Amino acid sequence: MAEKFNLISFFAQKFRDLGNELSKQALSRYFWRDLLIVFLGILLYTIGFSFLIYPQRVTTGGLMGICNIITIITGIKVDIPYNIANISLLVVAFIFLDKNFFLKTLIGIGILAIVVPIATRTAIPDPRIEEMWHLMILRDQPLLALILGAMMCGLGLGMIFSVNGSSGGTDVIVALISKYKNMSFGRIFIVVDGSIVLFSYIANVYLADIKIDALAAFDKLVMSIIEVVLLAMTMDWYTSSNKQSVQFMIFSTKCQELNDAITSRLRRGCTMLEAKGGYTGLPQKVLLVVVRKQHSVAISRIIEEIDPKAFVSQGAVKGVYGEGFESLKKLK
Repeated sequence: MAEKFNLISFFAQKFRDLGNELSKQALSRYFWRDLLIVFLGILLYTIGFSFLIYPQRVTTGGLMGICNIITIITGIKVDIPYNIANISLLVVAFIFLDKNFFLKTLIGIGILAIVVPIATRTAIPDPRIEEMWHLMILRDQPLLALILGAMMCGLGLGMIFSVNGSSGGTDVIVALISKYKNMSFGRIFIVVDGSIVLFSYIANVYLADIKIDALAAFDKLVMSIIEVVLLAMTMDWYTSSNKQSVQFMIFSTKCQELNDAITSRLRRGCTMLEAKGGYTGLPQKVLLVVVRKQHSVAISRIIEEIDPKAFVSQGAVKGVYGEGFESLKKLK
């Protein structure tokens, strides 16, 4: 009975925190700009997948790839299992990931639930009819369509991740792994998506509702691998890789407030340095912060919010070792 009560209390607190975050974010000038970027990223991803990759029976990675395999095997329209699985992953995001990420994931999934059915059913009205599986654009240039589609999907996901958002699916799993493991988004996507793509060969040859021969399926497998690698490279290019770090030197009269905001909101440590002005000779506090490059925008926003008159030096850091960054063993 006590365990049941604790579980109810846990979810009640989560919902209260989510409501507070929603009201706070709705008033933020950055929130709506981030939502616009999420929307544009989802639009790019949907067009790239639905019109350039999906009609070729080339399996992408992630949840969309899994659902594509289900469509190949059963003939069920791809958006049906996609939306069902996303609901389960939303629960995971709600429990384990931060509230801001969950909100943008919820919005991203909501947009996808509308645009994916429209796009995929326009590209392939009936997946059970073999003649339907063809490109609407670049029909005679499937490789070019694949490259363009992979780059559009990677760019779209990169835009979404750059504002701490998600399109749902295995993005949630990738974000969860990235939270506890020091790996770039692109590298995690290659590991997860590679496994899905390899299974697509078996699905096309042995399990598909409309089977294709082994040689043709191998061609699809090679194209799927190209798509996964291109998508990951484009996404990492856009996000400038999760491993890059940035060092901030913040000269401000409100260093303590900045320190409290950075540690509480971003869960990143800061170092307060005692300094003296060379010209004035007056004592001065300097805040030293080293963060992942993906957090640099959030740091800049905090500084602008608390002390717009602060003097800030920002520089790229080649290597950062210790807790929360690279292992000290790599110094060898």
